[in-house]
This record gives sequence, C-alpha cells and structure tokens, in this order.
Amino acid sequence: MDSGASSSRGLRMNVMEGVGARVARGPDWKWGKQDGGEGHVGTVRNFESPEEVVVVWDNGTAANYRCAGAYDLRILDSAPTGIKHDGTMCDMCRQQPIFGIRWKCAECPNYDLCSVCYHGDKHNLRHRFYRIGTPGNERVLLEPRRKSKKITARGIYPGARVVRGVDWQWEDQDGGNGRRGKVTEIQDWSSASPRSAAYVLWDNGAKNLYRVGFEGMADLKVMNDAKGGSFYRDHLPLLGKSVCVVYQVYTLRPGSMLNATV
Repeated sequence: MDSGASSSRGLRMNVMEGVGARVARGPDWKWGKQDGGEGHVGTVRNFESPEEVVVVWDNGTAANYRCAGAYDLRILDSAPTGIKHDGTMCDMCRQQPIFGIRWKCAECPNYDLCSVCYHGDKHNLRHRFYRIGTPGNERVLLEPRRKSKKITARGIYPGARVVRGVDWQWEDQDGGNGRRGKVTEIQDWSSASPRSAAYVLWDNGAKNLYRVGFEGMADLKVMNDAKGGSFYRDHLPLLGKSVCVVYQVYTLRPGSMLNATV
C-alpha cells in the first residue's frame, strides 16, 4: 500500500462520511451536462482526496468533482449516509429521529422538519429556518422559502425506466444485461440508511429492491428519468464546505470519466 493511500484511509473526521449522499450540481459547476442537466441527481461514491469527490450520476456517468475552494456539488439528501439527529422528530411526518439534514424553524419554538417535508413546502413558507447538516454542526439561517428558487429533481424516482448500473451484483434478476424495468418506489435499504434504495419491477415480471446511495453503491442506471419533487436549490449545503468527510483513494473503473481539476 502506498503512503498516500495509507494516510488518506487513516484520516478519520468526526462529523460526516458523505459517501452515499444524494447530490445535485453546485454553484461552481462547469461540466456541461455530465449530470444530465440542472436538477439531475447523483450519488457520492467516494473521496479521492479532501479536494475531490467521485460521483456516479443516475444517468451512469462517473466522474470526479471539486469539493474544496470551488464547489461543484450541493447535498440534496444526506439521509442515505446514516446521519441522524438523535432526540429530534419531524413535526410534520413524525420521522424520529430526523435523518439527513435537519431544518429547524427560526420563528417557532421546538419545530423541526426533515428534508422531505421542508422541500415539500410543509409549515409556513414565510418562516425562516436554520439548516443543521449534522448533529453539533453550525446552524445556518436561511431566507424564507417563499422567496427562494425551486428546482425539479430528476433521476431514479418512481416512474423512471432503468437498467443495471455499475455496482450490479444480482445475476440475471433483471432478465439479462440491458433489460429494463420501472422504479415503483424509493425505499430504505436498511433502517439506518433511509431513502437509499429503489424498488424495481422488471419487464420480465421480477421485482426487487436495489441500492441507490447505500454505502455509495449504484445498482441502477436510468434510461428515462422521472421527477422526484422539487427542492430549494440555494438552501442546500455545498458538499465539502463546513462539512468534514472521511475520504479514501479511489480508482474509477475503465470507461469512466475524469474531469480536469483546476
């Protein structure tokens, strides 16, 4: 093992691993439509260094992006990473504890929302909220959602047509390489990793659950994406900014893309 790999694998930050987070393009994005276009979603696969993160987009493209100095990505949903805020509850859907980003109303006492409810326009849109990325993380005060821009999320969501992806290891459940199926629901791969999997009904009649974010895995690749609701783009945290990560040296598979880091 080379010294670089050894030192990077030995670096343990105590806040957030980041692997498995669902992301969208950020403010410094300059990579065309590698992601499929604004609003399209991908999965954090691993970190090559403190400055570069590897993402597999739902369209199958794999590439590395900047997460220090310049920020190519925003965190749409960190629930698949297993981040949770013990002792909290979403006051709308009653999820307990809140997984992923915690949204705390700045104008109502002891009122919290999970990401699904926050971006789903629950509670008063005129109220300002604090964004809390991880337990103990600094609170960030945001403008009211009523004044903010919404973007439609697109990718592996119910209604999408998919084929096997880069991490497929389920033999011929899908009917064979290249055979298609339809996503029917986003589910939890495990109770500790919410919203990290998709339930698929294959054209051959088989159906099963597959990883979309769990431990950074991408069992599926989207051929015809679907809408996954909307999100407040500028309210999302930047991947790598004010968030610590555990990173490893990671080698892309043959045929994957690498951006030139600047």
